[in-house]
Amino acid sequence: MKINRMILFLFGVSLCGCFDDKGNYDYRDMADITIENVPEVIEVLGNSDRIIVTPKVISSLDGEVKEDNGNFEFSYKIEKKSGGTMVAGQKWVDLNPSKTLNLDTLAAFAADTYVGWFAVTDKRSGVQTSTTFDIKVSSPTYEGWMVLCNEGEQERVRMDMISVISAERVIPAYNVLAPLGFPEVKHARGIGFYPTRLANPDDVIYVMSEEGTYKLNKETFKTDESWNMNNVDFIIPPTDEHVVYYNTVNSSNASAALACLCVTDAGNAYAQVLSTPGAAFEKPINTFARGEAPTYRVAPYIGVSMARPGNGKAAIFYDVDNQRFMGWKQGYVDFLMQVLNPIRDKDGALFTFKTGMDLVYMESTRYSNGLVYAILQDAVGKRCIYGINMSGNGYVPESKYEDLNAPDFDKATLFAFHSQFPYMFYAVGNKIYLHNLGTNTTYPVNNIALGENETVTMLKFNLYRQCSLKDLNNQSEEFMARQYELMVGSYNAAAPDNNGGRLGFYPVDGVNNSVTKRIEYSGFAKIRDVVYRERR
Repeated sequence: MKINRMILFLFGVSLCGCFDDKGNYDYRDMADITIENVPEVIEVLGNSDRIIVTPKVISSLDGEVKEDNGNFEFSYKIEKKSGGTMVAGQKWVDLNPSKTLNLDTLAAFAADTYVGWFAVTDKRSGVQTSTTFDIKVSSPTYEGWMVLCNEGEQERVRMDMISVISAERVIPAYNVLAPLGFPEVKHARGIGFYPTRLANPDDVIYVMSEEGTYKLNKETFKTDESWNMNNVDFIIPPTDEHVVYYNTVNSSNASAALACLCVTDAGNAYAQVLSTPGAAFEKPINTFARGEAPTYRVAPYIGVSMARPGNGKAAIFYDVDNQRFMGWKQGYVDFLMQVLNPIRDKDGALFTFKTGMDLVYMESTRYSNGLVYAILQDAVGKRCIYGINMSGNGYVPESKYEDLNAPDFDKATLFAFHSQFPYMFYAVGNKIYLHNLGTNTTYPVNNIALGENETVTMLKFNLYRQCSLKDLNNQSEEFMARQYELMVGSYNAAAPDNNGGRLGFYPVDGVNNSVTKRIEYSGFAKIRDVVYRERR
């Protein structure tokens, strides 16, 4: 009984102490937080548009919460709506490390639907209030100009894109392959592209570099090391060589090509004959018997007729060791298309195919129903141009241009030949020239003005590859005419980052020997190649 009385006494003392201390503590109501002005869905173009959110946060105790209110902290994060990881096993990514109230960040994510989280934390109580919104990221790679670049001094391979969302909305997107698994490789060489209307084979897109060539998924552009061209498109993977040039020979069928041809940095040529079931690149064809070891090296160019649908069943290569043109033709059996052969000269021909000169450049055009231009240089550095007609069975010497009235032509490394007019464009440093082959007259293209720190990195005409592009997609005449616009890639070495590249589009005036600028885009790295991603 003594113990019970003692406990009762202590309880009473304690209770009195509680009543006596009332008012010594600051009991404050918890603030109710409401979040307004956050959209339910944000639709953006990946690697081009920005994710922008400007929420209105209201506290029942503080009123509207502003950016500088130190009692509150803000955060944004993003995760895939369908589940899965974002990066390196992590299911979410912090969209706003600076913890600001408003969000304004590049949508640097692959095409997918994501959930965005916005949270407000009252740091006094630790209570957090949040809301969610969907972020729909569409692909910038669906259609448009693929712009292959070399980035920085290390020349990291990077692909940008001028995305055609609609006829009214054409916008650039940058570094589009980075979130899609593209390996870190250097020294871009070009884009290989073969569109087809057939389900098998499907459209083919290659990114070619000196450290590896990779096939891209035609819809998503996803790729990784397992998509190395050597492993997916060759019967026997080549050793220590990478594909750096790719072209196709179109057949008379408007749906697909007759064959795909390529050249590696080792000077070996390969043929993928599409009439063969499960067609793949076999052993080198720069030999005189199928399957034998190569006996000479070829230059990284393949000449074909670019008339559409294909009116030529042949291709032309150049033997750099023996300084001669070599031919590839459709044969009655597939093994005949796995070798190259010297092209025979005809009596009275304009020139011999065994030139005894070095090949500087070769380009396929539609001029004269399929003319291939070849720039050659003799032992003393003098250059000339051969025109080889590839229509029909090909290999017809059609034109020869010597003693060219072309300033600094011997110094030029970039060239482009027009498919409608007898025009050659060439660049030296930051200057571009138009040479009229018909009149042997050169015109400086002064209205393409580049600064002292700028140099031309690419000249090209992007001829569409799909045979029936206009009829299939009901394309406008304006769109179809753009394949005959001169594309000029340039780079400003004084740019503070690696994005000093510009790409201009110039319609060509075939009467006045001139060009005019239609449009220009900027923000690229050093442009190496540009190809339009056609859609069926």
